[in-house]
Amino acid sequence: MRCPWPLTLAVATVSLAAAAGSGCTVDQAKEVAAYRGVLDAKMPASRPAPAADEPLTLDQALALANRQNERLALTGEDYLQALIEKDRAVAAFFPRIDLKASHAVLERFVAPGPAAAFVPNPTTDVPVAAGWNVFNGLRDLAAVELADVMAKYRLSLLQNLQAEMLLKTAQVYYQVLTLERQVQVLANSVAVQEARVRDVRDRVKAGVARPLDLAQTEAEAAAARTNLIDAKSKVVTARSGLALLVGMPSVKNRLVDEFEVPDMPPVEELLGAAAARRPDLQAAESLVRAAEKGLRAAYGEYLPSISIDFDYFLHKVSFPPDSLWAFGVGVNVPIFDGGRIHAGVRRAYSLLRQAQYYESFARRQAAEQVEVACENLRASAERLAERRLQVRAAREAFDLAGQSYDVGLATNLERLIAQDRTLQAELALAAETLNHKILYLNVVEAIGALVEEVAKLPGASAARQQAVEDVAQPPSAVH
Repeated sequence: MRCPWPLTLAVATVSLAAAAGSGCTVDQAKEVAAYRGVLDAKMPASRPAPAADEPLTLDQALALANRQNERLALTGEDYLQALIEKDRAVAAFFPRIDLKASHAVLERFVAPGPAAAFVPNPTTDVPVAAGWNVFNGLRDLAAVELADVMAKYRLSLLQNLQAEMLLKTAQVYYQVLTLERQVQVLANSVAVQEARVRDVRDRVKAGVARPLDLAQTEAEAAAARTNLIDAKSKVVTARSGLALLVGMPSVKNRLVDEFEVPDMPPVEELLGAAAARRPDLQAAESLVRAAEKGLRAAYGEYLPSISIDFDYFLHKVSFPPDSLWAFGVGVNVPIFDGGRIHAGVRRAYSLLRQAQYYESFARRQAAEQVEVACENLRASAERLAERRLQVRAAREAFDLAGQSYDVGLATNLERLIAQDRTLQAELALAAETLNHKILYLNVVEAIGALVEEVAKLPGASAARQQAVEDVAQPPSAVH
C-alpha cells in the first residue's frame, strides 16, 4: 500500500531539512586552525601584548606580528579555500542523491459526446534521483591533482608572506632603536651647539669675534634643533608602523635588543639551502605542476564520458503511473565542437610555458638575492670594524681634550666639540650594529630560514617552554 503523496512529501521534506541542517554546520575554529597551525608551528609561543611599562623584545614583536597581522590571516584564508576546492574536486567521484518534487497541471480531453471537454489533469511526482559520473575522460582525476597542487602553491605563498612580514617587523623594530639613539645624540649635539652660541656671543661682546661668526653659529644651532625635531617625529612614525605590524593600538614600550649575529656559512652553501627551502621557489614549482595537470585535463576533453542515473519515485502520477523507478546509462563522445577543445589544449600549453619561465626567473632571482644579501652583510662587517676604530679614536681625542682643559690648554668649547664628535661616532657605530643585524636577517630570509631563526632568538625558547607549562597546569593554577 502506498502512502498518500502529501504525507510522503512532508516526511521527505523534513528528512531533507534535517540532513541539510546537520551538513551546513561549520566548525570555524577548526577551519582557522588549518592555516594557524602552519603559521604557528615553528614560531615562539604567542604571549599577550606587554603593558606600556613593560619592555617589548624582538621575539615578542615577531610573535605578535605572526599572530595578529591581518595580512597573514587573509592569505591563510586563501590557503583554506584551496583546501576546500580540493575537497570539492574529490566530491566529484561520489554519487549525488537529490530529492526532487514536481507538480504540473495538464489539460486532458474527455471522450466525445454531450460532455466532451478539456479538463485539468494535475500530476505530482516526487522522485529520489541518484547520479554517478563513472568516467569523465580523466578530467575529474586531473581536477583533484590540480586542486592538490594549488593547495600546496597557496601554502608556499602563505609561508613566503610570513617570512616577509617577520622581516619587515624586525626592520621596523631596529629602525625605532636606531632613531631613538639618534635622538639622544642629536639632543647632546643641540646642547653643544647652544654652548657654542653662548661662547661666540661672549667673544663678540669681548670684541674678539665678529657678528658674522655669531650668526653662523646660531644658524648651526637652529639646524641641529631642526634635525632633532625631525628625528623625534620619525620615532613616532616608526613606532606607529611597528604597532600596525604587531597588531597593537600603539607601541609605547621600551624596546630591548638582545640579538647577536652568529657566523655565516659560505655563500655556496647558502645558495644550496635557498634552492631547497625558499617558499617562493616551492610556489613556482607548484605552478609548473599545476600547469602540467591543467594540460592533462585539457587533453581529457577529447575522451568520452560515462554517467549512471537512477530515479526512485516516492510518489508518481505521470505516465506510466505504475513505474516507480528508472535506470539509465549515458555515454557522451565528443565528435565536433568547433575547435573549443583544441583551443583549451593550446591555452594549457601556453600556461605551462609561462609557469616554466616564471620558475626559471624565480630561481635566478633567488640566487641573485642571496649573493647580494651576503655581500651586504660582508661589507657591513667591514664597516663595523672601521666604526669601532673611529669610536676608539674619538674617545681618545675626547680624553685628551679633557686633560688639556684641566691644565688650561683648551677651552670648554673645544672639549664640547670633542664630546660631540665622540657621540656622533658612537651613533654611527650603534646604527651600523643594528643595520648589521638586519642584513643578517635579510640573508636568513633569502635562504628561506627566517622562521627557524626567530625560534632561536633570546626569549623565544623560554616563551615556548612557559606556554607548555601553562597548558600542563590546571586552569586554576595558570596566572
